[in-house]
Amino acid sequence: MIKKIPGVQWRTIGVALLTLTAIWWLFTWRYFTPILSDRLMLATGDFTYHYFVFRDIFLHGLQHGTLPVWVRCLFSGFPFQAYAQSAFFYPGTWLTVLPALMIGSPHVSLDLFHLESLLHLWIAAVLTYIFLKEETGSHWGALLGAIVFGFGGYLTGYPILQVAIIEGSAWLPLFLLGLNQLTKGLHPRALTLAALGGILPIFAGQPQIYALVWSLGTIFYIVRSWQVRLPWVEAVKRFGLLGLIAFGVTAIQFVPALEFARHSTRARLSFAESGSGFPVQDIIQLIQPGLVSHWHPLYVGFLPLTLAIAGATLRWRTARLWVGIGLLGLLLSFGANFPLYEIAFQIFPFYPTTRSQERHALWVSFALAALAAHGLAALMQGIPRSRRRVAFRLRRASGLLALGLGLALPIVTFLARQGIDPSDHRRLPQEVGLSLLMALGAWAWWAARTSGWRDRRGLSLGGVVLTAINLAAFNRWLDAMPPSPIYPEHPAIQRMLVEAERPFRFYDEWRMPDHIGCWFGLEDIDGSTSIQPEPYFRFLKVTPEPLQWWLLGVRYVVTWGRDLPDMSALGRTAVLLDRIPQGQEETRVFRLDPPLPWAWVVRKVRPVATLEEALTALRDPAFRPLEEAITMDPVIWPGGEQLPLTDQIQLLARTAMESRYRVRLEQPGLLITRDPWYPGWEVSVNGRAAPLVRANVILMAVPLPAGESEVVFRYRPWSFYVGALISGITLFILCSLGIMALRGFRGSTR
Repeated sequence: MIKKIPGVQWRTIGVALLTLTAIWWLFTWRYFTPILSDRLMLATGDFTYHYFVFRDIFLHGLQHGTLPVWVRCLFSGFPFQAYAQSAFFYPGTWLTVLPALMIGSPHVSLDLFHLESLLHLWIAAVLTYIFLKEETGSHWGALLGAIVFGFGGYLTGYPILQVAIIEGSAWLPLFLLGLNQLTKGLHPRALTLAALGGILPIFAGQPQIYALVWSLGTIFYIVRSWQVRLPWVEAVKRFGLLGLIAFGVTAIQFVPALEFARHSTRARLSFAESGSGFPVQDIIQLIQPGLVSHWHPLYVGFLPLTLAIAGATLRWRTARLWVGIGLLGLLLSFGANFPLYEIAFQIFPFYPTTRSQERHALWVSFALAALAAHGLAALMQGIPRSRRRVAFRLRRASGLLALGLGLALPIVTFLARQGIDPSDHRRLPQEVGLSLLMALGAWAWWAARTSGWRDRRGLSLGGVVLTAINLAAFNRWLDAMPPSPIYPEHPAIQRMLVEAERPFRFYDEWRMPDHIGCWFGLEDIDGSTSIQPEPYFRFLKVTPEPLQWWLLGVRYVVTWGRDLPDMSALGRTAVLLDRIPQGQEETRVFRLDPPLPWAWVVRKVRPVATLEEALTALRDPAFRPLEEAITMDPVIWPGGEQLPLTDQIQLLARTAMESRYRVRLEQPGLLITRDPWYPGWEVSVNGRAAPLVRANVILMAVPLPAGESEVVFRYRPWSFYVGALISGITLFILCSLGIMALRGFRGSTR
């Protein structure tokens, strides 16, 4: 059972905070130092081209006085707020965005974004200390466990680059702390802690991570409720209230995200797509980093690993929950490489919507941290004579491991000199040498403990220091690189920025950094988000390039040194503007002439019944997009023959959320715009609502009568407004109850 701490020990907590802050600075100082020669930055990739640019998109929306619910720079148009990783309502996003907004900066600060990500290492460590202090009753055990989780191989690996992962993972101990207190009583403090711990991962924006946080929390709550003999009806009532609060507060993000998921490539993944995970040989990461992959999420250090074994052995009744969680997380992290995932895939509807099951390492990392904390706490309290053999066996195991590493070191050094290094980092001798030192340190610690060392505070301090050094040796600069421009100048971008004919879009065949269009305010027909809109994604995969470029208004094409397909059937030609050497390849920049109007009118409709039929019709060589439209929606309009008419179409204004046209037709027709369809778009003609037609699989259209019409396309997503209403009502109720409770408390103390 969990031990109660009588009163708050502020001095002890202060020492723990200073210790964790010092270790955090050891891990991060080179990202913030003003000395440029010492400076590092987190590696470009997801960190810069994805999450950092998303903060920049948010900034630009606020600078224009609106939330960027819809943006034009991705996928020809993208429900940005509905994509959970936009993280509009996560406090860390505002930490990065608000300073730039206040000073009028054109872009958010990369330094602040580093702080946003890396600060969560400190948050995770501090919250883990608080949770484990209550869990184990030991200051030293909690401090060591906090270091293991906050600075272990999981959080210091890819999560600090994929910012939503570290931001969601960091709040797990707060969630568990609140749930633990909730099993003891339905108190406002317990409900508040649990609600914050469950809400913040959702706002952080990585659905798989907040599902893992809530799944682990549910298991923890069930076990703790059983241990304290909480009646099941009462347990369900408390957890249900917590879930209701969490959903109510996060509905403004959660409801649009659910709608987006329904219309995305993640509506359901196949077992093969969903089942990616660790290869089983990744277990070796528990002992030796670098042998299997660049990152080592399972690594927690030598001494903590042995302490985790001690915790599971010496405190089995209390620690068996963490043994089960760690083992379950490890087996699920293998994905389809282990049969347990096949069962989970069929039982839990969450799994067919996710991939990268190695993220279950979150459970493994936290469970090992908790077990190590229990192990140190048990050892410092004294071991019964009947259990002392555990410590001797762990000392012997540490010694044997050190011996094995000592024998391996000259072998791997010799092989490396012959050019043979099987490790991912290509520095195996150095890493084996570090492992040897850490194994010797663990052996020395266990030798001191088993030889009757009486200064248990000094022994605990030695264990904490050794753990910090061990993790720092392997994890400090795993994701670091020398500072470099995020988006260096590119000739294609410079040409697009001075293009006079607007609007237009561009197509980049992976020759420029991801999301470069969003950085420079240009419109890309593609994107590299983890979840893409469907069927737009399928349209890009199966439609001939000349047709998709014509339909989407592409003006510039950047390719891998190849010639473009013939576009004469669509009345276009490609002009080669630049040949740019890029490594051993050549990048070519083309301009497609002539520029295209942003809307056109057809008077022939080819109706189809299914999406597959529509995509097949687009690939029909007889299809002429200037003359006909393929649609699955009923079009109520008399139609007519395609005659040489003098239609007039004028684009009056165009923003991300609205486009206005003035149209004069001699005959009724179907106006098609090059902006993509998505739920939430609506259209009005002369101030009256009109039927929005989905033409050519992805585009918006509207039937118009003869004569002059003013047409307005607006994005008004019901999911956002309904979610905002639910969140507003929930917050109003919670604030009202809080004020009433505060007044009642003040009245009772008079």
